[in-house]
Amino acid sequence: MTEPASQATLDALLARCREVRTPCGDGHLMWRVWGADTPDRPAVVLLHGGFGAWNHWVRTIPSLEPHYRVIAPDLPGCGDSADPPQPYDAASLASLLSGGLDVLVADDAAFDLVSFSFGGVLSGLIARAQARRIRSLTLVGTPILGLTTTGPANQLVRVPPELSPEEAAPLYRGNLQKLMVRDPAAVDDLAMTLHAANMTKTRLRSRSIARTFVTAGSLHDLPCRLSCIFGDGDVTLHPDLASIRAHVAEIHPGAGFHVIPDAGHWVQYEASQTFNALLLDMLAEASEKVSAAD
Repeated sequence: MTEPASQATLDALLARCREVRTPCGDGHLMWRVWGADTPDRPAVVLLHGGFGAWNHWVRTIPSLEPHYRVIAPDLPGCGDSADPPQPYDAASLASLLSGGLDVLVADDAAFDLVSFSFGGVLSGLIARAQARRIRSLTLVGTPILGLTTTGPANQLVRVPPELSPEEAAPLYRGNLQKLMVRDPAAVDDLAMTLHAANMTKTRLRSRSIARTFVTAGSLHDLPCRLSCIFGDGDVTLHPDLASIRAHVAEIHPGAGFHVIPDAGHWVQYEASQTFNALLLDMLAEASEKVSAAD
């Protein structure tokens, strides 16, 4: 896929969505919605990772779009959303997003929340605020026990803003290969196109929050079903994948825990076909269990 073709892929997705704005500090949060708001289309909310935007889900949205109303915000201080009020923390960011969901999702409508990386750090808090209607929470590549302080995820190279796109490209590529994927070849033109755009817009400083234990604490006694999806080569996890599995089993017995082989942190991009099939099955199962309970 060439760079023009990659941009065309993103543009085609944007052409099919509608934009909704909700309050955020002195501006607004940008939300993008795919699919009609009808009773036969339950809502699925997608939260992206740090230094990202809605387009972290570029390979997920088309698989969900025929079946769901897909809602994807740019997190506060990311993409086309305004900066959050200072000082901010996980609780204040989650409150902004929960307030937006009050606008996007009707009071009597259930929704599923699927959150990647830093989006997942905020999601236990959001689930608690949305206890009356959240149906399931799926964490994707989320550092539940705090973002690791060692290893490739901490060896990223700063990209000076004065560099030309041609000069910045190899630095962006190297950072993506270190942090986001297991196979360096997965960093294709589409990944580079959306990452370069995201990096020019991101103002949120998420790593200090991701290094805390806020996620682990907020996942206790969730008001909804919990599932986790990780790539087996995710370099962001601390202390390791086995410890995270054990912690999830302890605090949420019966939670789904899925590890996709030959994939890194950005598992929904690198292993999109496997991920999409798994996610669709998990969302259908969550719906069936809620219907049976009712």
